[in-house]
Amino acid sequence: MNLRAFILGTVAANLALVSALLWQTARALDSPPHAGLSVRTNVVTEFVDEPAARPPQAKVSGSPPFHWSQIESTNHLVCLTNLLAIGCPKETVRDILEARVADDYRARLRELVRPFNAQFWEAVADEKIEKLLEGTPTEKAVEELKAERKRVEAELRTNLVEAAKAEKTGRNEQFGHLPEDKQTEIAALKGRHTKELEVAFSEIKKLSPKNRQAPANELLKRQDAELRALLTDSEWAEAELRRSPQTSSVRELRGLTATPDELRSLVRSLRDFDSANLRPVPRDPSRPDDDPAYKAKLEEREAQRKAMLAENLGAAGFAAFERGSDPRFHTLLKLARRLDVQPASAAQWLEIQSAAQEQVRLTRQNVDLAGDARAVALLAIRAETERTLQAAVGARGWGAYQRHAGDWLKQLTE
Repeated sequence: MNLRAFILGTVAANLALVSALLWQTARALDSPPHAGLSVRTNVVTEFVDEPAARPPQAKVSGSPPFHWSQIESTNHLVCLTNLLAIGCPKETVRDILEARVADDYRARLRELVRPFNAQFWEAVADEKIEKLLEGTPTEKAVEELKAERKRVEAELRTNLVEAAKAEKTGRNEQFGHLPEDKQTEIAALKGRHTKELEVAFSEIKKLSPKNRQAPANELLKRQDAELRALLTDSEWAEAELRRSPQTSSVRELRGLTATPDELRSLVRSLRDFDSANLRPVPRDPSRPDDDPAYKAKLEEREAQRKAMLAENLGAAGFAAFERGSDPRFHTLLKLARRLDVQPASAAQWLEIQSAAQEQVRLTRQNVDLAGDARAVALLAIRAETERTLQAAVGARGWGAYQRHAGDWLKQLTE
């Protein structure tokens, strides 16, 4: 057999293999899977009715209609000030401005590198894609743009923090339950303690490292005693509950509907559980994944914690707690606000994502699927998931979903 015949035969065989895979994929997408390949995506499709586009405005009795143009500005700080002035919640202000800044600087970066698009494939061919801008004026401009974005984001965060402080000058959330006169007294005491610490620690620094801890602990212990003396037992117990790590975790929840008393009860339950069930410690803290006993204890503790929460919150409440603790849901809630749809839509999108990711996990663990069959199954799951999500998010929001919350879709087939 000559070389030409051999090459032609190899090409023909490869084309036949590709055709077989494409045919198999088409069957998986367009018809029920056969017995050798079971692919199911257990998701529920719901459609979000999208209102017709209209100018953003809100009518207030006795006032002219409000238009977005009244607060819109190309200056992000001006926009922040305007949003706060109309009473927009700070969390929503942060979400709006984070998206604006990201879109703004993404567009400016795209314009900077546009002249280099024509050189893309040449750079790939020469294996110099990462050095395409190296040594050019554009490289410096890109770095300056990145630095500018960081400065703007930092300035916006600072302004939001200062706005929050301005609302509660001299106040501390830990003691917000106390009468005004007692809060004022505590604020004065804290101010004096801060000055004492500055003076004391400047002296403590002069001591040798091994002699610093004792005087520092003594000073902090005395200050805590002075603060404790100002409060009754019930006031102190509430203050301790408010500054607990469990309160911090509950404050991070999103989408959980509960009364103040229910939230307080939830924090107490979490604190009591953590006190009674200390988190296990691995033999080697630098290599916890290599400690099977530690991992088993950690899983057992988490199962007990979930059982406690389910008993206290009920099935619906526990599901809301789990969802509200999920960073994916936080991202989807921001997107829902951006698209002006109900928070329930974010919960629906999360269900679709969780179902698809679980299906992918099971598919990858299925030892009965060969490499090619597994790849086809993953492609089918991704295609079905994207169709379901696009129907749920809607044509208007699909592009925004892909940009801000859709990176996980690529991982389904990687």
